[in-house]
Amino acid sequence: MPLTLRDKVFADDEPVVVSICCITYNHGRFITECIEGFLDQECDFRVEIIIHDDASTDGTAQIVKEYADRHPTIIRAILQGSNQYSKAVNPYYAYVFPAARGKYIAICDGDDYWSDPAKLARQANVLDENPEVVITYGPVKAWTASGETKSYRGGAKRDLSSQELKDARPINTLTACFRNIFQGSDPPIFLRNSPIGDLTVWGILGYHGTGRYLADMPPANYRIHDGGILSMVTRNKQLMMTALAQLNIAAYHSEKNDIEAAKRSLWRLMDFINKTEVVELIDIDPNRISLTSVLRLWNKHRKRRRRTKKA
Repeated sequence: MPLTLRDKVFADDEPVVVSICCITYNHGRFITECIEGFLDQECDFRVEIIIHDDASTDGTAQIVKEYADRHPTIIRAILQGSNQYSKAVNPYYAYVFPAARGKYIAICDGDDYWSDPAKLARQANVLDENPEVVITYGPVKAWTASGETKSYRGGAKRDLSSQELKDARPINTLTACFRNIFQGSDPPIFLRNSPIGDLTVWGILGYHGTGRYLADMPPANYRIHDGGILSMVTRNKQLMMTALAQLNIAAYHSEKNDIEAAKRSLWRLMDFINKTEVVELIDIDPNRISLTSVLRLWNKHRKRRRRTKKA
């Protein structure tokens, strides 16, 4: 049986197979359990853990530093002096992904945690044996302070095509393990400041393969708490953040000259805006009408809605 990561010491010249990428901010209540879940991984290959602390004020950075000092060949800490997220900087694109040396990347934020010690070995094996697959992912359990919540609606529970990845279909981020396509490249200009960075990652990965859902993988653990970026914001704010992400993804597809993918992202953008009840759209097949016509009709319905409210 392979040793857990906590029992390993790696040589400097040993190639990294998986980079665990983690961002954290004021997760002092949770970060220890998160890191312990990383160190519980049983792998017969080299793993590195990159943890970016965004200038926490609750002692999170000190906990991260202590773990990095104890496991210098495994954990690398990036400790910020000022909060980058508040400056519209996406830490994953700006700092973490560029530092990742692994063949594969796994994501888990500092307030979530894994409880399956075979998680990384299972996912690396699938990616090794299936070159057409660019990302693997699985189920989650959601937890509040009072215990597990059954009402949480997670990400995809099936395989996804390349087109669906380009469309940024939701995936349970803390379960994702994907091919490291970011080595030696700068963050895409339209995606580096997206309010929902994981959706933009899926959009990029769609150019490199398909998604594989691992239904038999034990669930990872997603925390819902008042310090979460998305978990406690209003539904309308989540929709608008997703809409902005879709706009950034559409611009990226346009830069890649994938006009069909850009159109689909813009259509999903309008759908999200419609769901916030800002405007009303009638049921239209986007494949049978031009985008210009859709926007014209959209504006017509928006003006009609305003007149109705005034009356």
